[in-house]
Amino acid sequence: MRNLLSFSALFLLLGSSEAFATNPFSNFRTRARVKQSNPQLRDVGETVVDPLATDADIQQEPPITFTSSPTTEESTALNPSEQTLRSKILATDSEFQKSLPDTRSYRVISLPQNSLTVLLASDPQTDVEAASMHVRAGHFDDPPHRAGLAHFHEHMLFLGTEKYPREEEYEEFLGRNGGMSNAYTDMEDTNYYFNVAPLDHDDDDDEGGSSEEEKDDNMNAEEKNGKSKKVRQGTSAALAGALDRFSQFFISPLFDESMLERELRAVNSEYLNGRTADNWRNYQMLKQGASKEHPFSKFGCGNYNTLTNGGDPSLKNENDGNSGEEESANGSTAVEFGGGSSPREDLIKFWTDKYHAGNLRLCVVGRASLDDLQKTVEQAFGGVRPPPPGFVANGIMDRIHAGKLQLPSPGESHPKDEHGEFVFLTEHSTYGPSVAFGPDQLGLIREVVP
Repeated sequence: MRNLLSFSALFLLLGSSEAFATNPFSNFRTRARVKQSNPQLRDVGETVVDPLATDADIQQEPPITFTSSPTTEESTALNPSEQTLRSKILATDSEFQKSLPDTRSYRVISLPQNSLTVLLASDPQTDVEAASMHVRAGHFDDPPHRAGLAHFHEHMLFLGTEKYPREEEYEEFLGRNGGMSNAYTDMEDTNYYFNVAPLDHDDDDDEGGSSEEEKDDNMNAEEKNGKSKKVRQGTSAALAGALDRFSQFFISPLFDESMLERELRAVNSEYLNGRTADNWRNYQMLKQGASKEHPFSKFGCGNYNTLTNGGDPSLKNENDGNSGEEESANGSTAVEFGGGSSPREDLIKFWTDKYHAGNLRLCVVGRASLDDLQKTVEQAFGGVRPPPPGFVANGIMDRIHAGKLQLPSPGESHPKDEHGEFVFLTEHSTYGPSVAFGPDQLGLIREVVP
């Protein structure tokens, strides 16, 4: 339970890129937080560390071809040109403020291929290894003609990738390794996560694991004699294999046309079941009362009708495995997507626009050392697309570095925008000038909720 709760706390770091840097107005309560540090570049061993590096800073580095990052011990053997292939370390373990019971080791890195920011946590005693990818995109980003697209997109990522096209591959692998997965879509964010038991086995499909003989060879004499805490050598086959499959969600999803109809009906069932839940009814009532100019008013769950842009789920679909000549229950002939249109092109556009390294934050916890976890992540997630030129993430620290926001002056609690106006977090600079609940909307809510 301790491990699960600790990993859940780490999830909070992923929701905002500024949590990985010095942030005087961050209110995240986490068990591990990066200390405030000198923004000046300094050397840690053989690695240049920039604790306030932004995606824009990292993008200025020339493109490279990358295979595998060396460990800290190997770094001394590198010549200057080879050192450019290494991940940039944004925060070392010594820069984290940890509670006394926390014996984990932490590191924050930025991958050299794409500037993806990753939080690594090494815990040799854990009995649960896990990972989470947080995406800065949610149902606020749904296009007007496809309400619920972000939610539907989340469902479709689980249904096959180019490297692992079989629909059940990911879930079956997790099941064989004592794990599970899930995901959720929020207003501005989407989160995907999984866990596995730290197992090693000889499955040829499981990549990145080390044999027990190799681990024994890598263990120094002091560890063999039990005089120091044993650190696992090499990422477990379970975690390495799961990360390899998981990473393909963000590299090469299929969005298989043959699976659209079934998954559309699954989302529609989710919508129908939620209509009777009080918490969802209250949430939708607030959305109905919000300004229509603000994305909070959007219908985030989506249903068959909104996702097909007018389709009727009662009409039998030509792609459901039955003949197009067959009639539906109400006597009408089969119609593709219930008379609406396929959402596949919009799914691909949503993934292309939003699922790049600038919008992604990854967290991984495992028994392996930080160096081994880093190598596994570099191999699995190196193929994630880098952010587009000029991209600025929608985070406070990202916007401050890009000159979009200004740090608060002494005695002030909120940042200012480029015009010197105060902003509350990033809502005003993102969605202004409209607000979700102005005087008119608040008056309506007061009438409904006494």
